[in-house]
Amino acid sequence: MIIPLLLWVITLYGNGTATVSLNTMMEQSVTLALPVQPQSYIMVTVNGSPWYYILNGSLITVPIFGTANVSITYVPHVFMENNFIGISVGNSTVEIAIPSDILIANITLSLINMTMSNNELIIIAKGPGEFLYTVMPTPAMHGATTIQQKTQITPYNETLMITMIIIIVTIVAFATYVLIIRRRTNSNKSLTTTSVGFNLNDYEVSILKYLESRGGSAFEIDISRDLGIPRTTVWRSVRRLEDLGMVRISKVEGKNMVTLIRRTR
Repeated sequence: MIIPLLLWVITLYGNGTATVSLNTMMEQSVTLALPVQPQSYIMVTVNGSPWYYILNGSLITVPIFGTANVSITYVPHVFMENNFIGISVGNSTVEIAIPSDILIANITLSLINMTMSNNELIIIAKGPGEFLYTVMPTPAMHGATTIQQKTQITPYNETLMITMIIIIVTIVAFATYVLIIRRRTNSNKSLTTTSVGFNLNDYEVSILKYLESRGGSAFEIDISRDLGIPRTTVWRSVRRLEDLGMVRISKVEGKNMVTLIRRTR
């Protein structure tokens, strides 16, 4: 039995909550290791219908017969450390989707890749390890007038400011390093080279190449299955490509069909 590369997605939200999800095609019953301990109930669907499962510690078994689309979603267990929210990740590779109003204070996972997509920082990292985050404060507004108050510098604010500066410098340095490596290693890939002007990430380039290989169109679910990319990542990527005028999304038999309408060459 061949199982595609599994990439769990940890999605952070602006209110400080988080979810862990996996969407992939599987053949026959399978036992998976959860990347993060669940807080409570786990939602499992098979081909879109609620399904039963067996949970044994951090292992979940989903009984299926034949090939099926399996979706697993749950709220992860979190902890508090120095007024930050923390999530511990086991020995798994995960994608962490971080909106602009969430600040990552510390991360001990092994970083694999970082990209920006639709004002979200997407981190691919491998455990074991953990990361701490907090919700960025929102300035108080009264109608159209902002009330400016004198800010008192406290040890906590000073520490938070230093942490933010360190994180920003680290991200810029890492992004510069990744950009240099990609330019050196991918200079012979025509699609990647001709897509620089559009600031496409690796997922978006892979989807464009896949559409070309399929004659110019494919279902979202087929893109996710054949490329081993999570459904949520495919959803975000094709809609950004649609905004750039490179693909068109239409409904065919109740499923999303993605059609290539513009090549970057």
